[in-house]
Amino acid sequence: MSVTRSVNLAFVVLGLLLWFVAAEFFAWVLQLFGPTVDIGLIGVGFRLSNLLGFVAGLATVIVLWRNERVGTVAHEIANELKKVTWPTWPETRVSTLVVIVVTTIAAIILGLYDAFWSFLTNSIYHF
Repeated sequence: MSVTRSVNLAFVVLGLLLWFVAAEFFAWVLQLFGPTVDIGLIGVGFRLSNLLGFVAGLATVIVLWRNERVGTVAHEIANELKKVTWPTWPETRVSTLVVIVVTTIAAIILGLYDAFWSFLTNSIYHF
């Protein structure tokens, strides 16, 4: 996949995410004015808040896509990500296992410290 295609796909994903978040925000704002304000435009699934969220997401993506500085930075980031050597699946599994084991050992050590200090402070208070 080319860098330009990746950048455009990232803008589309950003727009869809912003549409969802903005629609939820507008639904919350419109509920403050009463339950009948957020009317269904196309059935009950597409409401006024969805339209406002879609417009906000689309406008943001268009503004960012047309901004030359944002496009340049996005292409530079995509070029750098193409240069990264990503770990293989077995390396990822081993690394995950190491993290789980080390976290478990640290939790056990901290639990033992906590139990010891709890015993010590209870012994002092009930002396």
